[in-house]
Amino acid sequence: MKLGSIELPRTAALAPMAGVADRAFRELCVEYGACWCVAEMASAKGLTLSGRKTDALLNLSEAERPA
Repeated sequence: MKLGSIELPRTAALAPMAGVADRAFRELCVEYGACWCVAEMASAKGLTLSGRKTDALLNLSEAERPA
């Protein structure tokens, strides 16, 4: 798969899914061949308040890097 000038090594990718694509799910997707995963959507207000729920949404593992 090619996105502009970026060529991805495999065709499996994870789309953003609020309430589904948490860290554990993203790690499973990478383990089973996804070459590209995205974190759940977080609101701008949530980012400025830096609450536990927003921080959990953005918690990335080493397997998900670079992000």
